Amino acid sequence: TLVPIAKALNDGQEMFLLSHSKYADRLENLDVEIASGASGNTANINGNIITLGANNRHTYIKATKENFDNNLIMFQNGSKYFPGEIHCEAKTGKILANWLCKVALSGKEVSGANDGRSLTEGYTDYVINGIENGFFPKDFINNTNGDTFMPGDTCTTDETWRMCSNLEFSDNGICDGNSVYACNNSKFNNASCYGKNNQTCLESTFSNNSLCVGNAGPSASCSGSFIDSTCEGNVGNGCIDSTFINSICLGNGEGCQRSTFNDSICYGNSTAACRSSTFNGNSICYGNYFLSCTTKTNSERAVFDDNSSCYGNGAGACKGVTFKGNSICYANVEGTCGGDLVWYGTYETIYEGNACCKGKFCPDNVPHCPADTE
Repeated sequence: TLVPIAKALNDGQEMFLLSHSKYADRLENLDVEIASGASGNTANINGNIITLGANNRHTYIKATKENFDNNLIMFQNGSKYFPGEIHCEAKTGKILANWLCKVALSGKEVSGANDGRSLTEGYTDYVINGIENGFFPKDFINNTNGDTFMPGDTCTTDETWRMCSNLEFSDNGICDGNSVYACNNSKFNNASCYGKNNQTCLESTFSNNSLCVGNAGPSASCSGSFIDSTCEGNVGNGCIDSTFINSICLGNGEGCQRSTFNDSICYGNSTAACRSSTFNGNSICYGNYFLSCTTKTNSERAVFDDNSSCYGNGAGACKGVTFKGNSICYANVEGTCGGDLVWYGTYETIYEGNACCKGKFCPDNVPHCPADTE
């Protein structure tokens, strides 16, 4: 009985926000039929007691009934705490009231870390379909309808395939990819995707300080388009086949392969990390580990162009690639930046145009950079 009443008023508040850039503090200001005739922030509507709350911590609709030991609370999307959440309050010590929140509604009691956040004195607060660590995500499990999550929302998957896909995450929102194909084809704006299973967080866009962590293998996790964001290829083929613009790819586990970098950085922190990629627009590949920043096959050659650089910091790094267009290879250890790479075949290191090698370990048979080249 209380849910449709509270939801209608909750939706009315969101409409009021769109028109006035703030929430209403009086029920009569809401264009909702059930609020007609109400005055102030509390009203008795056919025995249903409705309270409209707006303060610096919570913005909400609270609904209860006369002589009822439970409260239903719907927090507005712009609430500082629990945005968009639905809570159930039960009078402390009332067994049936607490059963309704905890068992019948599958609510989880707010932990001790959140003492003081319960809205009603003498009541125990339960969050419906949440977790008990103080952060309460909305329940969007298996939602593939392209919903836009509210700021801070989390989508948590179970073992079902393709969960939490085709969604939008913003303002520190999280997609927790525990299942195969989870969190795919989504948009992340200042949000994070954790690829904890095979082929998670794929074909997505990441912008505005977003993060994708590819912790699963051997199949790929974390791929797509990165703008002002970071991808951590920690396991297997993490961050493979991606594009990076003003972004960073951490190749910690053969990650960041077959990608395109523009004004971006790839850290080759493991064997074969960052290999077979294209670097343009002042991009950098740090070949920090054995055979990082290299080529896999002739059809997948690594190419450095347009003032990009490769740092040969690990054995065999930056070998077997093509340098052109004022690109530079920094030969910081012996056996980098020249000669043939033997890796699934034999591949020559090629210099074209004004590309050159800099450092005391540059091979004699490659063009050396002028002494004043940085």
